[in-house]
Amino acid sequence: MDLICRFVVKNGEIIGESIDVHKNRLVIKVKDKFLGIPLEAIEKTEEDKIYVSDFDEEEAKKFGELWLEEKSKPVSLEELKSYGFGGE
Repeated sequence: MDLICRFVVKNGEIIGESIDVHKNRLVIKVKDKFLGIPLEAIEKTEEDKIYVSDFDEEEAKKFGELWLEEKSKPVSLEELKSYGFGGE
């Protein structure tokens, strides 16, 4: 089941958009922050929405910060070249 690029709804309100599933958590972008919501909090899914129950928001924020730190590592010039960028 693909959970990426869907609106995330909590208590009837859209709180963000899903961008990744990492370490049994749904990572969502909320304005300029990221949250990592436990997959167990997912109540149901629809074509463009994911409905979640209450979750520990502080824990979700901490996971979101760790996710961002891990996923936003700088790429070396060698890695860029291996992907076909920066060539002559």
